[in-house]
Amino acid sequence: MAVVRAMIRYRSNGRATIVLEGEIDLSTAPSVQTALATCRARKATDIDVDLTAVSFCDASGPNVFIAASRHAAAEEGDVRLHHLAPVVRLLLDVTGTGYLLTGRHPDGQASRDSARQASSGAP
Repeated sequence: MAVVRAMIRYRSNGRATIVLEGEIDLSTAPSVQTALATCRARKATDIDVDLTAVSFCDASGPNVFIAASRHAAAEEGDVRLHHLAPVVRLLLDVTGTGYLLTGRHPDGQASRDSARQASSGAP
């Protein structure tokens, strides 16, 4: 059975970081979704997701992250993925969805949002 653990850190500037560990698949995606919703409920406008310790990710992962990104954008916020584990990077590359969630365009150039995050000291 797949397991994913989420640790959430809140910052005073309206940002939150979710550190995920384990496997993201159909059975664990609801836990990831809950962590993202918890951040929104606690008024985090911008959510950074650290995927360093994710050992497996199927299409459920990008689906959850894209849905969360849409919710955040509706509230003028942002969801960004950081420190992609190789398995996640491969999935985002194959599906062509990485630029939506990492702030990097397919041509490798940073988006305006990534430049804004870098100037604010975000991960």
